[in-house]
Amino acid sequence: MKVHAVKLEYRRLELEKIMHGHFRMRNGRKYVYVTYDPQNPKIDSRHSCKLLADSRRGKNYALAVSRFLELRHEYLTLLNEWNTRYGVTPPRVIFPIIQFSDPHKMNNEYYNRAVGQQGKYKPDNPTVSEHGELKSKNEQMGADLLKLMDIPFKYELELAFINTDEKINPDYLINFYEIDRCSYLEILGMNDRADYSIRAATKINSFSKDVYRPGREVIYVHLYDKANFDEVYFVSQIMAAFDSMIPDSALIWESQKEVG
Repeated sequence: MKVHAVKLEYRRLELEKIMHGHFRMRNGRKYVYVTYDPQNPKIDSRHSCKLLADSRRGKNYALAVSRFLELRHEYLTLLNEWNTRYGVTPPRVIFPIIQFSDPHKMNNEYYNRAVGQQGKYKPDNPTVSEHGELKSKNEQMGADLLKLMDIPFKYELELAFINTDEKINPDYLINFYEIDRCSYLEILGMNDRADYSIRAATKINSFSKDVYRPGREVIYVHLYDKANFDEVYFVSQIMAAFDSMIPDSALIWESQKEVG
């Protein structure tokens, strides 16, 4: 529920900041109508700005209005899901979401600075997907689910541990952008192989010594059966971490507003 509330409120606030409008065809030509522009208070629903969508000025407006329509669709979908599931007024959310602790400053800026595709090992038979070449089918299915959940990610960054003098390439860095947080995500499997289990244990130990907390700075998804990727389990682990990063105090419910 907390994640749902944050996603909903984040988009509501974003919609207040951006240009509004719609498209319409007239005489075989596409026009963009701007009905709200935060930079121009003279434009409103009664005094809209009309431009040809393929004109020089209209192209920029068309991009902005397309983004508005996309974001509004996301918001309305989330709102409909909220009303169907909960039947109560969504809470307001206090942004920015303040973390109790953030030892590595793993925020949106951290994510944006990160460079992916740093892994040196190349398998003989890589998994080719829309996300590029990945090392395994599990990683590809994980990437597919992250995209489905609207969670941006970067594959195989380089991370140097201070306390163990070790460098690794975590599977993903995922970005919970609505709350200005990101986390490393490691898919752990192949437990039948002793060498892999030792490397996984060494990696977990290094994360721990450098204060990358499970469920915060690093999320582990243990796939015990490598032949069957458990999508429900994968999603639940990601969403549980997301939920735990949102303090209850960040949500203001209708009853609390009345008391205030």
